[in-house]
Amino acid sequence: MRSTNRRCSHCRKKVATEDAIISHLKAFCDYSCLKEFTAKNARKIQDNVRKQKRQEDKVKKERLKTRSDWTKEAQSAFNAYVRFRDRSDGCISCGRHVDNSGIGGNWDAGHYRSTGSAPHLRFHLWNCHKQCVKCNRYLSGNVADYRVQLIWKLGHDRVDALEKMSGPKHYSVDDLKRIKKIFTKKLKMKQKVLQP
Repeated sequence: MRSTNRRCSHCRKKVATEDAIISHLKAFCDYSCLKEFTAKNARKIQDNVRKQKRQEDKVKKERLKTRSDWTKEAQSAFNAYVRFRDRSDGCISCGRHVDNSGIGGNWDAGHYRSTGSAPHLRFHLWNCHKQCVKCNRYLSGNVADYRVQLIWKLGHDRVDALEKMSGPKHYSVDDLKRIKKIFTKKLKMKQKVLQP
């Protein structure tokens, strides 16, 4: 079998494969070239090591997440989608159009039937609409006005169906991951379509 030549990664000279020093799939003609190449590219190598460590840490953190953590992330993605979907509407309860310049934002994704009393409707789009912070947090959802506006928005049949929906729904971690992925993707697609 004939000997093949490799090119030194530092000085670019051709060197026989048997005589080459191979490090991380790169060939070098001698140790001085290897040392100079490593010194020259030390920052790049360190950046790659850091990047790989961050990816490993991310995978470890994903494995350590509980169902509660996944529920919070899925709810956050769902709420962001709802707020974007209803961005041109006023508050579902009081109808006010509030400026978004406040710290922490002035809008919530308010649920008609709360997530505590109806956890099976937590991610139901009929059950969640843009609501001002005052109505959602300080007036406990302002449910009476919410219902009136919901009937105008969805119709009486849908609101009745929403009120009659019952039964426990226990989301698995896989369900929550999928919900997060779906609503994150929907939000990105809608934002992309509306960008000038």
